[in-house]
Parts: sequence; structure tokens; C-alpha cells
Amino acid sequence: MRTFHSPVFLLLVFGLGPLLPFAQVIASTPSPAPTAPAVASSPAKSAAPAKSSGNRNAKSQQAAAAQAATTPTAAQFAEWYRQFVEQKGLAAKGELCIRSRTCISDESDYFRHIEAAYNIQKGIEAYAAQGYHDASYYAGLIAFEEAKRFERHFQIYGNFKDDEYRRVGAQLLDLSDRETRRAKALLYPAAYASHPESCMLMGEVIEFERLGPPDIPALVFFYCAAREYYIRGNRNEAFRAYAGMLRTGHPQDPMIVEMHMRLYNKQPPNLWRPITKPQPQAQAAEAPATKPSASVRPTAAVAADGRARP
Repeated sequence: MRTFHSPVFLLLVFGLGPLLPFAQVIASTPSPAPTAPAVASSPAKSAAPAKSSGNRNAKSQQAAAAQAATTPTAAQFAEWYRQFVEQKGLAAKGELCIRSRTCISDESDYFRHIEAAYNIQKGIEAYAAQGYHDASYYAGLIAFEEAKRFERHFQIYGNFKDDEYRRVGAQLLDLSDRETRRAKALLYPAAYASHPESCMLMGEVIEFERLGPPDIPALVFFYCAAREYYIRGNRNEAFRAYAGMLRTGHPQDPMIVEMHMRLYNKQPPNLWRPITKPQPQAQAAEAPATKPSASVRPTAAVAADGRARP
């Protein structure tokens, strides 16, 4: 049985209502391979075998140096994510220009930027498949943002009483759940390797999840993030992860108690009891002795038998 999607649903998913036939033709053509970021192959495999042992050691050192030079850093992944967000914004501007009658433009202003964003996303996911934890974090972040976008549309169309709008809202909720599960799949390897950013984002994804009970509570991943941030000396992020633990777990949970002791170990034991500053002994010794007042009479010493001593 063939499924027919409503125009409202296609408008929300593709963002091109009046150009759906043209978009379907473009989508049917094979898209070009992702160009940025390019996934570098291992130079050690492409190196030719050396004849002598000395040349072999030199070649291996050169291959290791070249591989270290081509290994992307966390700053490079952050820059690629910034470029992805920029291309998505330019694609949104191109979409608004296509919808406007006063804007003289064609569909290339939309498809060019959306294709660039798609290539960057696939490049980051390729690095995540190779085991780069920073790439897993940004790939999961992109999928999580897409899930939240579908959730916002569901909140709009799911509140109408019209059956067509409700059916579109159910489809949007299904798309949001699909992107949420994809974000979890991308974040799992880095989160289990105790990558603090991935643990923090995994806790937020599980806390956001709507359909079905979570496999692992979000408290576990917030605890992972708070512990790793605390070990690395980032107390601000550790407190932010600790706040997530308080939202998703019982206050007397052993993990919450442990992080509370780690984060608040420099505080006084009871914040509500006023702490008076003790007087130093040197100042007490230097203070002059005061004379007893006239109203106070010295009492006679009393012996053990009850008689006053002279």
C-alpha cells in the first residue's frame, strides 16, 4: 500500500512547498561525494615497502609523522561544526528568497548551501565511525538539534483539533524520535569512553527522549560528565552536570552523594549555623585583669564538714 504524505508534512520536512516536483527530481539524482571535511586515509598503508631496515624505520617514522599531522583536532571539528551551522543559515535565507516574489533568485541559492551542509555532516560522521570522540560529539549534536526542530513543529501542529494536522504532528513526532535514536547511536562509543562532552550530551538526549523508557538512566551519563569535568579541573561544567543529576535522580542516590562531597568539600559542614571567630590566646593573655565590682562579695571557703574556714 502506497503512503501519501500531506503537503503540510512535505513543506515542513523539505522546506520547499512550491518546488516539490523539482526537489524530487534533484533528490533522485545521485549526490556528489562529501568533500569537506575530507577523511584522510592512513599513510602507513599506502607507503611502499623499504628495502633495508634503516629505510623501513625512516619510512615508518615519516608515516607516523604524516598521520599525526593529518589527524584532526577538537578545534578543527568545532570549526567544521561552525561551518555546518553557517551553511544551514544560508540555506534558510535562500529558502526565504525563493518564497518571496520580490527576491530575484533561483533554487541554487538553497540547494548549494544545503548540499555543502550535508557534505560537512557526512564528513564528521565518517570521522566518528573511525573512533574520533570529538567527531562523535558533534555528529550527535547535529542529530539532536534536528530532533528538537521536529519536536518544535510537533508542538505547533499537534495541538490542533483537525485530523490532518494531528496526522502531520504524529509524523513529526516519529521523525523526532528517529533523530533522537540516531543521536544516541552516534554518542554511545564516546560516552562509554568517558568523553565528558559526549556524556553530558547523552544525558540531555535521554532526558529529552519522549517515546519509550530509556535503556540507561540519564543520571549515569550526567555522573560520568560531572566526574570527568571535576577530574580535569573544570568546576563550572561539573556543577552544570551535577544540576542534571539532581534533575534526573534521587537526592540520596550514591552517585549524587559522591559528587556533592567532591564539589562541596571546601564548604563548612553546616551552612545554616553561624560560625563565630574564636579569640586568639595571645590577645586573651595580653588583656589586663579587671577588678571585681563592689557589689560582688568574696565567699569564704567551705570545708568538707560544712564549716567555714578562716
